[in-house]
Amino acid sequence: MPIHSALLEWGILEFKKDGEKFFFSELKTPKSGSRGTDFGRNFSKFKTTIGLPAAITFHSFRHTVSTRLRNKTGDLRELWIDALLGHEASHKSQGATTYLSGITTENLAQTVESVRYPTLCLRRNL
Repeated sequence: MPIHSALLEWGILEFKKDGEKFFFSELKTPKSGSRGTDFGRNFSKFKTTIGLPAAITFHSFRHTVSTRLRNKTGDLRELWIDALLGHEASHKSQGATTYLSGITTENLAQTVESVRYPTLCLRRNL
């Protein structure tokens, strides 16, 4: 999965420890097998410490990205957006269900780079 160039500039790779499969490896995979539940729970705790309102949830960001990408003009395809966000394709055309064998990294990278972020720094040493 491509990582947005802004996240790389901000130091997101510093959150991935050597030898670990996932970013934020301190969030262990529960027995249920889904890291998302624990990540969402930890995000909820964190957001209150930085003053975000209760109405903002972890999935609020995912929905915002989905909405912004779908409203962009240009060459982004629904299938690329769905793949990037981990959603099942919203349309099931014959071409997509029968003939599509995968989406290239280049197309996912183009989709990732279409997201615009505010100025931010994630580096721990600042």
